[in-house]
Amino acid sequence: MTNLATLRSTLSRLVSERHKRAIRSKVSEAKKRFADTFLGYDGSKLKARLRSAGVSESDTLLVHSNFKPDSGFRGTPLDLANAFVELVGSKGNLLMVSLPFRGAAYDYLALGKPFNARKTMSMMGLVTEMFRRRDGTLRSFHPTHPVLGYGKDAAWLVADHERCLYPCGRGSPFEKLHQLQGKLLFFDVSFQSITFFHYVEDLLKDRLPFPVYSDRLFSVPAVAADGTHHVIQTYAFNKGVQRAAEKLEAEMQRQGKIRNGRVGNSRFQIVTAVDVLACFTAMVEKGNLPYRS
Repeated sequence: MTNLATLRSTLSRLVSERHKRAIRSKVSEAKKRFADTFLGYDGSKLKARLRSAGVSESDTLLVHSNFKPDSGFRGTPLDLANAFVELVGSKGNLLMVSLPFRGAAYDYLALGKPFNARKTMSMMGLVTEMFRRRDGTLRSFHPTHPVLGYGKDAAWLVADHERCLYPCGRGSPFEKLHQLQGKLLFFDVSFQSITFFHYVEDLLKDRLPFPVYSDRLFSVPAVAADGTHHVIQTYAFNKGVQRAAEKLEAEMQRQGKIRNGRVGNSRFQIVTAVDVLACFTAMVEKGNLPYRS
Protein backbone atom coordinates (compact mmCIF):
# COMPACT_ATOMS: atom_id res chain seq x y z
CA MET A 1 0.00 0.00 0.00
CA THR A 2 2.84 2.34 0.82
CA ASN A 3 4.42 1.85 -2.61
CA LEU A 4 1.07 2.37 -4.33
CA ALA A 5 0.43 5.56 -2.37
CA THR A 6 3.89 6.82 -3.25
CA LEU A 7 3.31 6.05 -6.93
CA ARG A 8 -0.02 7.88 -6.91
CA SER A 9 1.57 10.87 -5.19
CA THR A 10 4.39 10.96 -7.73
CA LEU A 11 2.03 10.69 -10.70
CA SER A 12 -0.21 13.39 -9.25
CA ARG A 13 2.78 15.68 -8.79
CA LEU A 14 4.03 15.06 -12.33
CA VAL A 15 0.61 15.71 -13.83
CA SER A 16 0.29 18.82 -11.72
CA GLU A 17 3.69 20.13 -12.88
CA ARG A 18 2.83 19.34 -16.51
CA HIS A 19 -0.47 21.16 -16.10
CA LYS A 20 1.28 24.18 -14.57
CA ARG A 21 3.78 24.30 -17.41
CA ALA A 22 0.95 24.16 -19.94
CA ILE A 23 -0.85 27.02 -18.22
CA ARG A 24 2.34 29.09 -18.04
CA SER A 25 2.96 28.48 -21.73
CA LYS A 26 -0.56 29.60 -22.66
CA VAL A 27 -0.26 32.71 -20.50
CA SER A 28 3.07 33.59 -22.14
CA GLU A 29 1.57 33.13 -25.60
CA ALA A 30 -1.37 35.35 -24.69
CA LYS A 31 0.93 38.08 -23.38
CA LYS A 32 2.99 37.96 -26.55
CA ARG A 33 -0.10 38.18 -28.79
CA PHE A 34 -1.41 41.15 -26.80
CA ALA A 35 1.96 42.96 -26.93
CA ASP A 36 2.39 42.29 -30.65
CA THR A 37 -1.12 43.52 -31.40
CA PHE A 38 -1.44 46.57 -29.18
CA LEU A 39 2.10 47.48 -28.08
CA GLY A 40 4.15 46.61 -31.14
CA TYR A 41 7.13 48.72 -32.20
CA ASP A 42 10.03 48.42 -34.61
CA GLY A 43 13.61 49.68 -34.72
CA SER A 44 12.61 53.09 -36.08
CA LYS A 45 10.11 53.71 -33.30
CA LEU A 46 12.65 52.52 -30.73
CA LYS A 47 15.30 54.93 -32.01
CA ALA A 48 12.85 57.83 -32.05
CA ARG A 49 11.75 57.08 -28.48
CA LEU A 50 15.31 56.86 -27.15
CA ARG A 51 16.28 60.06 -28.94
CA SER A 52 13.34 61.84 -27.30
CA ALA A 53 14.62 60.48 -23.96
CA GLY A 54 18.00 62.12 -24.46
CA VAL A 55 20.24 59.75 -26.43
CA SER A 56 21.98 61.56 -29.27
CA GLU A 57 23.98 60.45 -32.30
CA SER A 58 27.29 61.56 -30.83
CA ASP A 59 26.85 59.71 -27.51
CA THR A 60 28.99 56.90 -26.20
CA LEU A 61 26.31 54.52 -24.98
CA LEU A 62 26.79 51.43 -22.82
CA VAL A 63 23.73 49.21 -23.26
CA HIS A 64 22.50 46.52 -20.88
CA SER A 65 19.60 44.75 -22.57
CA ASN A 66 17.23 41.82 -22.56
CA PHE A 67 15.17 40.36 -25.39
CA LYS A 68 11.70 39.71 -24.02
CA PRO A 69 9.24 37.70 -26.14
CA ASP A 70 6.37 39.92 -24.95
CA SER A 71 8.19 43.24 -25.38
CA GLY A 72 6.27 44.09 -28.54
CA PHE A 73 9.47 44.51 -30.55
CA ARG A 74 8.96 43.38 -34.13
CA GLY A 75 12.23 41.71 -34.93
CA THR A 76 15.02 39.41 -33.80
CA PRO A 77 17.77 39.94 -31.22
CA LEU A 78 20.03 40.93 -34.12
CA ASP A 79 17.47 43.50 -35.27
CA LEU A 80 17.45 44.97 -31.76
CA ALA A 81 21.27 45.11 -31.71
CA ASN A 82 21.22 46.80 -35.12
CA ALA A 83 18.73 49.38 -33.85
CA PHE A 84 21.12 50.29 -31.03
CA VAL A 85 23.98 50.57 -33.54
CA GLU A 86 21.92 52.89 -35.74
CA LEU A 87 20.97 54.93 -32.69
CA VAL A 88 24.56 56.19 -32.25
CA GLY A 89 25.31 56.16 -35.98
CA SER A 90 28.72 57.10 -37.30
CA LYS A 91 29.29 59.90 -34.79
CA GLY A 92 28.99 57.95 -31.53
CA ASN A 93 29.95 54.66 -29.92
CA LEU A 94 27.95 51.65 -28.81
CA LEU A 95 29.26 49.43 -26.01
CA MET A 96 27.96 46.20 -24.46
CA VAL A 97 29.47 43.97 -21.80
CA SER A 98 30.12 40.37 -22.92
CA LEU A 99 30.98 38.42 -19.78
CA PRO A 100 31.73 34.76 -20.63
CA PHE A 101 30.24 33.45 -17.39
CA ARG A 102 27.32 33.62 -14.98
CA GLY A 103 27.83 33.91 -11.25
CA ALA A 104 31.05 35.04 -9.57
CA ALA A 105 34.16 35.92 -11.57
CA TYR A 106 36.35 34.26 -8.93
CA ASP A 107 34.59 30.91 -9.38
CA TYR A 108 34.82 31.19 -13.16
CA LEU A 109 38.54 32.00 -13.10
CA ALA A 110 39.18 29.14 -10.66
CA LEU A 111 37.99 26.73 -13.37
CA GLY A 112 41.05 27.65 -15.43
CA LYS A 113 39.14 28.06 -18.69
CA PRO A 114 41.01 29.78 -21.54
CA PHE A 115 39.53 32.91 -23.11
CA ASN A 116 39.30 33.41 -26.87
CA ALA A 117 38.44 36.94 -27.94
CA ARG A 118 36.88 35.74 -31.20
CA LYS A 119 35.20 32.53 -30.10
CA THR A 120 34.23 32.72 -26.43
CA MET A 121 30.50 33.42 -26.31
CA SER A 122 28.88 36.21 -24.34
CA MET A 123 26.68 34.97 -21.50
CA MET A 124 24.95 38.34 -21.15
CA GLY A 125 21.98 37.54 -23.36
CA LEU A 126 21.12 37.08 -27.02
CA VAL A 127 21.41 40.75 -27.94
CA THR A 128 25.03 40.91 -26.75
CA GLU A 129 25.90 37.68 -28.55
CA MET A 130 24.35 38.94 -31.81
CA PHE A 131 26.22 42.22 -31.39
CA ARG A 132 29.45 40.28 -30.77
CA ARG A 133 29.02 38.38 -34.04
CA ARG A 134 28.12 41.49 -36.02
CA ASP A 135 30.61 42.72 -38.65
CA GLY A 136 32.59 45.69 -37.38
CA THR A 137 32.15 44.94 -33.68
CA LEU A 138 35.39 44.91 -31.68
CA ARG A 139 35.93 43.10 -28.40
CA SER A 140 38.31 44.07 -25.63
CA PHE A 141 40.87 41.44 -24.69
CA HIS A 142 40.04 40.56 -21.09
CA PRO A 143 39.03 37.13 -19.73
CA THR A 144 36.27 38.18 -17.31
CA HIS A 145 34.82 41.55 -18.38
CA PRO A 146 35.38 41.91 -22.15
CA VAL A 147 33.56 44.87 -23.65
CA LEU A 148 32.11 44.98 -27.16
CA GLY A 149 32.49 48.22 -29.09
CA TYR A 150 31.28 49.74 -32.33
CA GLY A 151 31.71 53.32 -33.51
CA LYS A 152 34.22 56.03 -34.21
CA ASP A 153 36.24 55.50 -31.01
CA ALA A 154 35.69 51.77 -30.65
CA ALA A 155 39.31 50.77 -31.25
CA TRP A 156 40.51 53.13 -28.51
CA LEU A 157 37.70 52.16 -26.14
CA VAL A 158 38.57 48.45 -26.19
CA ALA A 159 42.35 48.80 -26.49
CA ASP A 160 44.77 47.53 -23.82
CA HIS A 161 42.12 45.97 -21.60
CA GLU A 162 44.42 42.98 -21.17
CA ARG A 163 46.84 45.20 -19.27
CA CYS A 164 44.30 45.93 -16.55
CA LEU A 165 44.88 43.87 -13.42
CA TYR A 166 41.56 45.23 -12.18
CA PRO A 167 38.99 44.35 -14.90
CA CYS A 168 36.77 47.43 -14.60
CA GLY A 169 39.30 49.85 -13.15
CA ARG A 170 41.77 52.38 -14.49
CA GLY A 171 42.64 51.95 -18.14
CA SER A 172 39.58 49.78 -18.81
CA PRO A 173 36.79 50.59 -21.28
CA PHE A 174 34.70 51.67 -18.28
CA GLU A 175 37.14 54.44 -17.42
CA LYS A 176 37.13 55.54 -21.06
CA LEU A 177 33.32 55.57 -21.02
CA HIS A 178 33.52 58.00 -18.12
CA GLN A 179 36.16 60.10 -19.88
CA LEU A 180 33.84 60.47 -22.86
CA GLN A 181 30.99 61.44 -20.52
CA GLY A 182 29.05 58.44 -21.73
CA LYS A 183 25.57 57.25 -20.92
CA LEU A 184 24.19 53.93 -19.70
CA LEU A 185 20.97 52.43 -21.04
CA PHE A 186 19.12 49.68 -19.18
CA PHE A 187 16.66 48.19 -21.65
CA ASP A 188 14.24 45.62 -20.24
CA VAL A 189 16.76 44.83 -17.50
CA SER A 190 17.03 46.03 -13.93
CA PHE A 191 19.44 48.71 -12.75
CA GLN A 192 21.26 45.96 -10.84
CA SER A 193 22.94 44.86 -14.06
CA ILE A 194 25.14 48.00 -13.87
CA THR A 195 28.72 46.82 -14.54
CA PHE A 196 29.91 50.44 -14.29
CA PHE A 197 29.34 50.01 -10.53
CA HIS A 198 32.66 48.11 -10.46
CA TYR A 199 34.54 51.03 -12.02
CA VAL A 200 33.31 53.41 -9.33
CA GLU A 201 34.08 51.04 -6.47
CA ASP A 202 37.58 50.59 -7.92
CA LEU A 203 38.11 54.35 -7.76
CA LEU A 204 36.83 54.42 -4.17
CA LYS A 205 38.32 51.11 -2.98
CA ASP A 206 40.65 52.77 -0.46
CA ARG A 207 37.64 54.44 1.19
CA LEU A 208 35.54 51.31 1.52
CA PRO A 209 35.61 49.23 4.74
CA PHE A 210 36.30 45.95 2.94
CA PRO A 211 38.54 44.67 0.14
CA VAL A 212 36.92 45.07 -3.26
CA TYR A 213 39.10 42.34 -4.77
CA SER A 214 40.23 38.88 -3.75
CA ASP A 215 43.90 38.38 -2.91
CA ARG A 216 44.57 35.83 -5.62
CA LEU A 217 46.13 36.99 -8.88
CA PHE A 218 44.91 34.76 -11.70
CA SER A 219 46.91 33.96 -14.84
CA VAL A 220 44.56 33.14 -17.70
CA PRO A 221 45.56 31.57 -21.05
CA ALA A 222 43.99 33.66 -23.79
CA VAL A 223 43.86 33.96 -27.57
CA ALA A 224 43.65 37.43 -29.07
CA ALA A 225 41.51 38.38 -32.07
CA ASP A 226 44.57 38.00 -34.33
CA GLY A 227 45.13 34.42 -33.16
CA THR A 228 48.18 35.09 -30.99
CA HIS A 229 48.43 33.35 -27.61
CA HIS A 230 48.89 35.23 -24.35
CA VAL A 231 48.61 34.90 -20.59
CA ILE A 232 46.51 37.64 -19.00
CA GLN A 233 46.77 38.40 -15.31
CA THR A 234 43.76 39.70 -13.43
CA TYR A 235 42.22 39.96 -10.00
CA ALA A 236 38.64 38.91 -9.34
CA PHE A 237 36.09 40.83 -7.33
CA ASN A 238 35.66 39.77 -3.73
CA LYS A 239 32.61 37.51 -3.96
CA GLY A 240 31.99 37.93 -0.24
CA VAL A 241 30.97 41.56 -0.83
CA GLN A 242 27.22 41.97 -1.29
CA ARG A 243 26.66 44.85 -3.68
CA ALA A 244 23.30 46.64 -3.54
CA ALA A 245 22.88 48.60 -6.75
CA GLU A 246 19.22 49.12 -5.84
CA LYS A 247 20.36 51.53 -3.10
CA LEU A 248 22.30 53.53 -5.67
CA GLU A 249 19.29 53.44 -7.97
CA ALA A 250 16.96 54.69 -5.22
CA GLU A 251 19.27 57.61 -4.43
CA MET A 252 19.64 58.53 -8.09
CA GLN A 253 15.86 58.36 -8.53
CA ARG A 254 15.45 60.63 -5.49
CA GLN A 255 17.82 63.15 -7.06
CA GLY A 256 16.10 62.96 -10.44
CA LYS A 257 19.21 61.57 -12.12
CA ILE A 258 17.47 58.68 -13.90
CA ARG A 259 15.35 59.07 -17.01
CA ASN A 260 12.65 56.41 -16.96
CA GLY A 261 10.65 55.54 -20.04
CA ARG A 262 8.94 52.91 -22.09
CA VAL A 263 8.30 51.96 -25.69
CA GLY A 264 5.73 49.31 -26.47
CA ASN A 265 5.88 46.84 -23.61
CA SER A 266 9.56 47.58 -22.95
CA ARG A 267 10.83 49.71 -20.10
CA PHE A 268 14.13 51.53 -19.99
CA GLN A 269 16.29 53.73 -17.79
CA ILE A 270 19.05 56.13 -18.84
CA VAL A 271 21.78 57.57 -16.61
CA THR A 272 25.07 59.32 -17.25
CA ALA A 273 28.38 57.90 -16.11
CA VAL A 274 29.20 61.25 -14.51
CA ASP A 275 26.04 61.17 -12.38
CA VAL A 276 26.64 57.56 -11.30
CA LEU A 277 30.14 58.44 -10.10
CA ALA A 278 29.00 61.62 -8.34
CA CYS A 279 26.08 59.94 -6.56
CA PHE A 280 28.06 56.85 -5.55
CA THR A 281 30.88 59.03 -4.19
CA ALA A 282 28.46 61.18 -2.17
CA MET A 283 26.85 58.07 -0.69
CA VAL A 284 30.25 56.77 0.42
CA GLU A 285 31.14 60.14 1.94
CA LYS A 286 27.92 60.07 3.99
CA GLY A 287 28.42 56.47 5.08
CA ASN A 288 25.36 55.40 3.11
CA LEU A 289 27.14 52.57 1.29
CA PRO A 290 25.39 50.89 -1.67
CA TYR A 291 26.18 47.47 -0.19
CA ARG A 292 24.43 44.97 2.02
CA SER A 293 25.88 44.47 5.48
